[in-house]
Amino acid sequence: MKRAEQLEECLYFIIILFTFQNTQMTTYQLRLGLDLIENHFDSTSKQITSYLNRKGPLQLGIIARDLKLSISTVSQCLSVLCIHDIVEYKQDDSNSKRVLYMFNVKRALYILHYAKCIHCAKQLYHGTGELIIEKLLLHGKRQMSQILADVYNTLSKVFKDSVSITSIRDCFQHLASAQFIQRVSTSNQESKQMSNMPIIVEEAPSTQYQVPELTQDEVKRLATTEPQPNKKFKSSNNTNSFGDENIFWKVNFQRFFDYLRDQELISAFTSRIDQNAGEIIRAILRLAETKPQPNSQRTIKLSTLDISKSLATTNPLSEDLIQKYMSVITGDVNNCVIKVDEQGKGSYIIDFQLASTGLTKAHAQSFLKERYGSNALRIYNMLEERGCLSQKQIEDMAMISAKEAQQYVYSMFIDGILSLEELSKANDFNPMRTFYFFRVNLYNVVLSLLEQCYKTMSNLMQRHTYETERHQKLIDKREKVDKIILDMREQSVAEEQIKEVEDILSPAEKDQIKKLDAAFRKIDLAQIQLTETILILEIYLTLSNSSVPISKKTGGKAIAAKLLENKTQD
Repeated sequence: MKRAEQLEECLYFIIILFTFQNTQMTTYQLRLGLDLIENHFDSTSKQITSYLNRKGPLQLGIIARDLKLSISTVSQCLSVLCIHDIVEYKQDDSNSKRVLYMFNVKRALYILHYAKCIHCAKQLYHGTGELIIEKLLLHGKRQMSQILADVYNTLSKVFKDSVSITSIRDCFQHLASAQFIQRVSTSNQESKQMSNMPIIVEEAPSTQYQVPELTQDEVKRLATTEPQPNKKFKSSNNTNSFGDENIFWKVNFQRFFDYLRDQELISAFTSRIDQNAGEIIRAILRLAETKPQPNSQRTIKLSTLDISKSLATTNPLSEDLIQKYMSVITGDVNNCVIKVDEQGKGSYIIDFQLASTGLTKAHAQSFLKERYGSNALRIYNMLEERGCLSQKQIEDMAMISAKEAQQYVYSMFIDGILSLEELSKANDFNPMRTFYFFRVNLYNVVLSLLEQCYKTMSNLMQRHTYETERHQKLIDKREKVDKIILDMREQSVAEEQIKEVEDILSPAEKDQIKKLDAAFRKIDLAQIQLTETILILEIYLTLSNSSVPISKKTGGKAIAAKLLENKTQD
């Protein structure tokens, strides 16, 4: 009895700790969002968004007064943040002429994926597509004519006369057709309700990705147009008007996330089976993109004949071999590829929710093994397979000592990996007449992993900033030396003179630079891996139909009753 009372006291203590930790869960997400804003904008923008997060929707004047900043400074920061959708605005219900500003933390976290979006555009549409996406991410929203002029001026400095406005416009058309970019329109009329604020007109699905046409005269004028820093071309006449003054374009992040999800799925099947299996999954996903889908969580039904025709040009495989591969793919542990009927030698669909669940489980298992060890992973897999088990059953079935099992279980419970369910013999939930069962809830696991990722990413960014500030003089000195050497090489200076310039840096400084570069490489690699993990976990939360469980028991009564019956018999 004494041991049982001690166990109950320990459980209640853990519950208190876990509840306290849950109140701090969003702080890591917020801290990362504010750090990203400070790195990509400035400290004033971080100060404004942090204040908006604490106080809720506020007016421009109140923000400037409370933060003791000038109206022009706050207005300029808010306008930039609104263009990037990091700050949203709406009409005040009490006064239709007042505008309230709100901070969108989720949109601020999209900054993490900017590099991935640019890399995807480069892979699919080469350097031109990369520059178009980069310009859109830099400016938030921009007119097509401005983007074409900016990209043309950038490419013409490198490729001279080998680039044309027409080819850039074609690449822009391909990005819009693939829905990687989309239109946002504004009305010519000023809003009577919200003074000086543009009226955003929602684009119809038929025109959301429609690219305006350019005449030959407009193409010639674009080739001679200098890049403009503002949203609109400033001119005293209409020579720089291209008919798209009210049509702006922005990056469609959801389309990029879907593409990255597909790439993760292809990579998973390639590593699990072989290259041909990955190409078959790629063909299914490519066919699903070209045909309308009534359900975004599943691809359309595709037959073996369709898959064979799609593979004929890239990786020709016989229909019999494709059927053998499909039997292996459908038998995969994730069961995300489902055979629906026998039409056309078998028809198949891909369930994205099941696919994201499988990818998420793989990340969770990898995290558990690294953080807690293989024994904790065995307990986790056992609970995931069995449903819910008591502390005693975990000790017996995992074949681990009681002390070790308790340590692993309580550690995972405190971190939110495991959840606790109560089954009482009476309605009073007296600890002496209550059984406690642990179980795995993947939704909770994902939330816990995301918080760990946000915290780690924020720490890495701060570490990078700290190392940069600590060695700023050395970094500046290295940059000056590198610039001098680059200019000397362009002028074909003798190597002996270049060697003399390189000797400006002492051997100790060169060793310090090597160590600093190695540290920065490790930080960058960790950030890239974390960004991929965060994307997978966020996709799972988006597709999952689960809800955050409450503390009281809400399900699994039959399983718990059966476990209680077995325990009583024992």
